[in-house]
Amino acid sequence: MRIPVITVTSLLLACSVSLAQAQTPVQQYDTDIRQLNTDIRNNEADVRKDSADARHDEADINRDRAARGLDLRREQQDLARGDLKGAKYWGRESRDETGEIRHDEKDLAHSRLDVRNADARLSKDLSVRHNDALKRNRAAGKR
Repeated sequence: MRIPVITVTSLLLACSVSLAQAQTPVQQYDTDIRQLNTDIRNNEADVRKDSADARHDEADINRDRAARGLDLRREQQDLARGDLKGAKYWGRESRDETGEIRHDEKDLAHSRLDVRNADARLSKDLSVRHNDALKRNRAAGKR
């Protein structure tokens, strides 16, 4: 009983392999182009997401810079009035904002790098898709 099952299984495997190899070059290029289109859509989504992250980081930096400027003005006002305790407080707040700005600038640098990398992947996929489309059209007899 085992021998016929093994024989049928091996015949099915041989048929499936021969069907997989029966694809014409045009069909293979079509399959590759479809996969590249999916990759391109995913890369475009990555670019949009990374660009949004970069815009968010820039907004954080601008907000923190405005807060730091306000803290520095308050510190100067307190110094002008002779309120050393208040000036010391606003000086600490200003330094804290400076630390947050540095952190946000690092985040922005990473976001910009992500945008650049996603852009490069997208460009490469577009180029490969273009080349595959040319090969497909030539294989199909179109010029």
